[in-house]
Amino acid sequence: MRLPRFDASARVLHWSHAVIFIWLLATGIQLFLTPKSLLGDPLIRRIHLYASLPFILLPVMIYIAGSSLTRIDIKELISWTGDDLNWFVELLKNRKTAATGKFNGGQKVNFIVMLLLIAGLSFSGFVVWMKSLFSVNFVELNFLAHDSLAILSILLLAGHITFALYNSESLHGIIFGTVDEKWAEEHYPAWFEQETGIK
Repeated sequence: MRLPRFDASARVLHWSHAVIFIWLLATGIQLFLTPKSLLGDPLIRRIHLYASLPFILLPVMIYIAGSSLTRIDIKELISWTGDDLNWFVELLKNRKTAATGKFNGGQKVNFIVMLLLIAGLSFSGFVVWMKSLFSVNFVELNFLAHDSLAILSILLLAGHITFALYNSESLHGIIFGTVDEKWAEEHYPAWFEQETGIK
């Protein structure tokens, strides 16, 4: 049997943001490797800049106009309990881990780090974009910050994809919206009980 895990709103939020994020990384790498000028090829730069707008605005729009379930998911992802810390302790001890809600501690850390990276990339990107408004030293500092945060983003994305491929049922959930009930009961027992009423 299959259990609904992510509705259409959550899946659109995830995949639209993922596609734009990868596009920004690809164009950003192109700019970084282009020797034409400090800011790279003008066309690629323009594409990169304008892609940053839906990267920032689209998640906000989906959060506001999307389903209440998506908003509940996001609230859970940014909330922490002692059980989430215990999840990491058990993981470090090489013991079997099970989340006490819909998301485990690792997923919550991934989400929060991604939010911080988005904020940092957006701010440093804005400073570089509007460099005439700021001092040369501040712009150069934000160039460095933007590149450094982009590298961290690539590492985070690589880890995210690796875990998603390893946990194929989790990947199925974010693509098609449902997961296997037995898998849910094993990895997310509290959420499974909440959704099914089965203890």
